[in-house]
Amino acid sequence: MNKKESYQESHFDEFAYDWWNKSGHYKLLHRLNPVRLEYILSKCNIHGKRVLDIGCGGGILSEQLHKQGAIVTGIDSSSKSITIARQHAEEKNYDIKYINKSIFDITGSDNFDFIVCFEMIEHIDKPNKLIKKINELSAKKSGLFLSTINRNLKSFILAKIMAEYILNYVPKGTHQYAKFITPYELSKMVENNNYNLSDISGLNFNPIDESFVLSNNTDINYFLYAEK
Repeated sequence: MNKKESYQESHFDEFAYDWWNKSGHYKLLHRLNPVRLEYILSKCNIHGKRVLDIGCGGGILSEQLHKQGAIVTGIDSSSKSITIARQHAEEKNYDIKYINKSIFDITGSDNFDFIVCFEMIEHIDKPNKLIKKINELSAKKSGLFLSTINRNLKSFILAKIMAEYILNYVPKGTHQYAKFITPYELSKMVENNNYNLSDISGLNFNPIDESFVLSNNTDINYFLYAEK
């Protein structure tokens, strides 16, 4: 793990205690969570399927996937986040497997039917390496869900400057603009790693009521779904 990756891990460790506080540091992720699930369910049926949630944090999406009948494995390099996720799942009596490792350290022959990697690839130094690893862990006929932030002036102003330094929606230093990825770049990455692009959908945010809706506008945040 290099210094940048170590910084990102410690950054998320710092606020891990707040994962399940719906008005805390991760309040927007709680607001976004129903839309994440809506997008997944609009593309596939995950009931009884093996689903890997990469960068699962405190488990707020993993638990929703579990409720839909999926066989869920969540992985995150933040030990404090995984501890929170395990504790919360135990309190709810949810059968979710949580792994405290970097996705790059995972070995074995687990072939997942669906892999979800939301709001994480923009924190990775080598995103193509991540997609390659995902391909290795996925079944022959499987689906991949990604979400991230587009890279342009608009996203820099709204997703970086406004969100972190003016409105304090997310902790300062959460994102690095240089790691934002355009839909074209991400599409090419997945296609070069044995996936066929199925859909790209945008995400609109309403700052008045802090709500999210799916849209055709990919200027800032967007979802991607691809199949092997």
